[in-house]
Amino acid sequence: MQNPNAPHIPSPGSLIHNSHSSITRAFPYDTRPPSPPTVDIPASRCMGRISVTITPSPRNLDPSLLDLNTDYSSIIAHGGAPQEAVDQASSWEYSSRRSAQKIVDPSLWLGPLSVVRDKAWMEKEKVTMVVVKDGGVPAFPTLGPPAKKVCEELGVQVEAVGISGLQELIREFPRLNEKIVRHLVSVHKRSSGTQQGKVLVCCETGNERSAAVVVAYLVEVWGCDLLHALRFVLYRRFCVAWDDDTRRYLKNYEDILMAKRMRWQDQEANQRDAELATDETRTFKLKRQLAAVGFLSEDDDSDSNQDADMSTADSDSSEEALRELQRQAREYQHKTRGGRNHRNFAPFVERIPLGRRNNNDGTGGGS
Repeated sequence: MQNPNAPHIPSPGSLIHNSHSSITRAFPYDTRPPSPPTVDIPASRCMGRISVTITPSPRNLDPSLLDLNTDYSSIIAHGGAPQEAVDQASSWEYSSRRSAQKIVDPSLWLGPLSVVRDKAWMEKEKVTMVVVKDGGVPAFPTLGPPAKKVCEELGVQVEAVGISGLQELIREFPRLNEKIVRHLVSVHKRSSGTQQGKVLVCCETGNERSAAVVVAYLVEVWGCDLLHALRFVLYRRFCVAWDDDTRRYLKNYEDILMAKRMRWQDQEANQRDAELATDETRTFKLKRQLAAVGFLSEDDDSDSNQDADMSTADSDSSEEALRELQRQAREYQHKTRGGRNHRNFAPFVERIPLGRRNNNDGTGGGS
């Protein structure tokens, strides 16, 4: 008879059967490699006013473009004022995809290639540069004869981008961003500030590759994070469409820029430390030279640890070298003592206290 208090031990066959029956397959099995993570743009509501604001950051500009740092706030970032884009999900019309939208007011536009052939619109908006996808040769094959003629008549600069895929496009981002910012600065300086450069970035539809170029511009030049840049461009031109590969490449480009910025910051910190150490070494050497010629008093040199074997000045030192040391000493004292007036150095002059001075008649005394 089986003991009711004994523990139940299932047979091996029943254990295997129960383990299989307790597993529910959620998705079909697949042998392909796992997909990389996607870059999701947060969805917005169709009701209410939804907006996103971007603010320029000059610290994110490439240090190799140091000549543009002075022009960043006034010309490239248009005074450094933040810009706001309002969600147009409820007010967007299908016909708007055939026109160009202003992304950065007033210098950067995004639209289809058809707007370049509209001479009236190009002349009214005063476009000065067109960035367009180039298939190779001959020159301007993507523009076509009508658009090419409009650009020639209006004197619009054309920057053709020869790419065949996303890998080539990500390599073109730094060059295109530099082209755009230098064009804005050149137009402003050439016209003495009376004309604003305007760049139109376009492709066949204005929704894919050209939109990726505009996002890369906001990430690199304006210092925006990728999600803010994607949402900003989407709110300005609601018909843009980035597939998973395009967003993934944009994320990789943002990671590259973040790594570069960290390297720039480390280089700046190391340079500041090196300059500080150089200044301290120069000050210490100056103190030793002044102490060697007997110019620096003990009070002024109390914070310097002089070596026991410090070399003395040569007896035949020239008078010009001594005057130079004295000049450097006065500058040092003015710098270290906050610019306060101190008595000038007068060597070999012994000042007798007023009470011990002799009168002209030989008698001592005084007031």
